[in-house]
Amino acid sequence: MATVIEGIKFYTIPETAQALRVTPQTIRAWIKQGRIKSQRIGRPIFITESNLLEFLAPSKSTLQKIRDKVKEEANIS
Repeated sequence: MATVIEGIKFYTIPETAQALRVTPQTIRAWIKQGRIKSQRIGRPIFITESNLLEFLAPSKSTLQKIRDKVKEEANIS
């Protein structure tokens, strides 16, 4: 269950891990790598809903790679 502070939903590492079906250690690694943004509020580390959605959205470079591959395959056929 998300914690709501001033209208912003915050998820703990275990909540995020459960939602993404990975381990909490994986979430911590992704935070350390900069793949997911997080905030420490007191002792616990939280991930905002917007940061989680940003992580889940495909990046522009990923979309461009997919488009390039589709075009390449269309030219080969």
